[in-house]
Amino acid sequence: MLQKNQFSLQLVEKHSVSASSLELCFRRPDNGIITYVPGQFFSFHLPEAAANKTRSYSVANRCHNIRENRELRITATLIEGGHASEFFRQAEIGVEVSASGPFGNLILPPQDPARYLLIATGAGVAPYRAMLPQLSERLKAKPELQVVLLLGVQNPAELLYADEFRQMADEHDNFCFRACYSQAEAAAEDEVRGYVQTQFADLQPNTEHDRVYLCGNPAMVDDAVKQLTPLGFTPANLKREKYLFSRL
Repeated sequence: MLQKNQFSLQLVEKHSVSASSLELCFRRPDNGIITYVPGQFFSFHLPEAAANKTRSYSVANRCHNIRENRELRITATLIEGGHASEFFRQAEIGVEVSASGPFGNLILPPQDPARYLLIATGAGVAPYRAMLPQLSERLKAKPELQVVLLLGVQNPAELLYADEFRQMADEHDNFCFRACYSQAEAAAEDEVRGYVQTQFADLQPNTEHDRVYLCGNPAMVDDAVKQLTPLGFTPANLKREKYLFSRL
């Protein structure tokens, strides 16, 4: 039985988006509209097969008209032995789960700064993918606006949505994508070796014109905050969301 503020979702599509990640697409059984703001997340209340666990996933939709949106796409990283990972790995098209939301404030503000620094590791890049239609409109309207997206993964096989981010960079001179590999050498012009937070020295974040977003591995988020706080960044211009991975 659904609890208050919960609604049903039905799996309609599932495919791999990296060596260890799945993209899953859900619709409401009544084909109703699913309302959210790009950057927000939903909590999934998994059934007994997943030990009655609740897991939160950012919306990964690349939707141009969210007022009529009827899909909820999420990106799930598969953890060996994880209850949620095993549930999604084995889930067949048509299975139903319950969800609640949307939640979170990792969203774009009404007024743009001079530059967005979007920092992610792994599936933490999902909310930035959801922001692409919004960002494209703003970049076209404001040629002076700059957007830098850094995605940290172990190696190229773990890259998520890189083709879409690279296409965005091709279409907008004021959008920059950079893949950061912790366990592989860089082979392309937009790739570097090292963790995403090691790129701050090159980017020179400045509170006067930057708004920073952090999403992904808690260690990355904590390390980045330690570097940015002494520079004067506060919750007003530094938004963060940690992705916790659990086998329980």
